[in-house]
Amino acid sequence: MYEVLVIGGGSAGYVAGSVLARKGIKTAVVEKGKFGGTCVNSGCVPSIFLFDSSFMLSRWKEIGDYKGMNVDVEMNDCTFSKRDEIVSYLSSAGKSLVENAGAQVYLGEARIKSRGMAEVNGKTIEFKRLIVASGSSPISYPGVITEDEAVNLRYVPRDMVVVGGGYAGVEIAQIFARLGSSVTLVTRHRILNGFSERARDYVIQSLDFDGVEVKEFHEVRKMENNEVVTDKGILKGEVVVSAIGRKPTLPEGLTMNYNVRVNDKGIVVKKNMMTDDHDVFAIGDVVDKPNKTAHSAMYEAIVASQTITGAQMEVRYECIPKVIYSDPQVGIVGSPDNAVKVVEFPFNAVTRATISGLREGMVRLGLDEKNEVVYGEVIGKNAEELINTLTLAVKYRANAFDLATTVFVHPSLSEAISNASKSIFDLDVDRFK
Repeated sequence: MYEVLVIGGGSAGYVAGSVLARKGIKTAVVEKGKFGGTCVNSGCVPSIFLFDSSFMLSRWKEIGDYKGMNVDVEMNDCTFSKRDEIVSYLSSAGKSLVENAGAQVYLGEARIKSRGMAEVNGKTIEFKRLIVASGSSPISYPGVITEDEAVNLRYVPRDMVVVGGGYAGVEIAQIFARLGSSVTLVTRHRILNGFSERARDYVIQSLDFDGVEVKEFHEVRKMENNEVVTDKGILKGEVVVSAIGRKPTLPEGLTMNYNVRVNDKGIVVKKNMMTDDHDVFAIGDVVDKPNKTAHSAMYEAIVASQTITGAQMEVRYECIPKVIYSDPQVGIVGSPDNAVKVVEFPFNAVTRATISGLREGMVRLGLDEKNEVVYGEVIGKNAEELINTLTLAVKYRANAFDLATTVFVHPSLSEAISNASKSIFDLDVDRFK
């Protein structure tokens, strides 16, 4: 009998399985597909690989225009094969981490037959406690490819209609526009709903520059094959992509055998990732939560594992950052609603940005009455890295004066964080640049 059964080998599941096994807990991890989950196989990894590739293509063309040369660069099968190679390597690495930690791996679909008993490929597995990390699946329509399938295409479509203005839709639209597709992005609201007006303006401007036709406030009435019917007309493309969201994937028999609450967004959990049933934890995309990212899932796995071993930990979602891998990138952490004032510092006033030609964007800090950082936002290149500094600031409620008087490397993009803080106390001297 296993102390813990983990259903799912994605970002949440393989971390939970590894941590528990290393702590001496007899653990089994069941995965019905490929280890690594959405992030590795059909999300962050292939998407960012394609984004980096498309960025390099666009930069080469820009250099050609600047130098007066005709640079003809395009994607080929070798590029897609490299993407697949990276995905395969990281998926295998996730499985190896679990096995090397000492957990037992079962490949197949887990069906919960009764309390403390599951079945995988006809084999019965007995366990005491359960961690559900079964992830989510994209909402799909007949003849329309999903966001997961889009980032695994092995060709560049002539034209593409992307439905959905969230981070997935924006990233896919920009990637394929830069690879050479004629792209239309349609959404029922504004794109990147929930992000700041500043961020949206920068991203929309960039999408427009890349040739993406953005259609906001279009109510989609039907998606089928190569056609999207909206309240304002019909859109057609060689490929139509549904990027309107995801739905939780629940193990068969879970709610029949355990007292677990579920809504349309996922399993309801406490701050320590325990469900209403003290023997069941849920982590990752299968959970009803505000931050469905791989790094959030990994941290939830640590919290659940620690709770099982007797420690007291909780997830604070306001301290977990989000990043959109668009160009410019957008990173946010904390809540702007808790800020009484917002200060910002543009990258065009940062020496390192001027040197590298990365002058687009800014750093924004939201402060409370005590000048403590409660919100951070980075718009621009390397936001994925810079937002981590602001995450620390939000987590520990750093005072802006502490940031202002901390010495940052010069020249570096991160100086924008220090300078934003310095501007509050009239200590910044770089705005003239």
